[in-house]
Amino acid sequence: MPLLFVRLPATHATHTTRNIMSMIEIVVNDRLGKKVRVKCSPNDTIGDLKKVIAAQTGTRPEKIRIQKYYTIYKDHITLADYEIHDGMGLELYVRSPTHHAASKQRAHHMD
Repeated sequence: MPLLFVRLPATHATHTTRNIMSMIEIVVNDRLGKKVRVKCSPNDTIGDLKKVIAAQTGTRPEKIRIQKYYTIYKDHITLADYEIHDGMGLELYVRSPTHHAASKQRAHHMD
């Protein structure tokens, strides 16, 4: 049986290679010993990153906070804008339901 070779148009091959090369891997550490490796694009927003992390960890994205040192990353800003690059480590914090309820109770009692 003869081998068939398919030649892709140059634009298609270049476009596919560019997409693969622009993917970056980020390591997210939950500070409790669990690390999650996530593949994403530099053009993705922090909100997009949270959705991918949520899918891997089973945590709802709105409960996730991503930060590095004292900088808390905002959902609508891209990874490239924050200069997040391949191999970079970020901190993952998950807001617990009891924390949210307790802060509401404190606010209610202060009225």
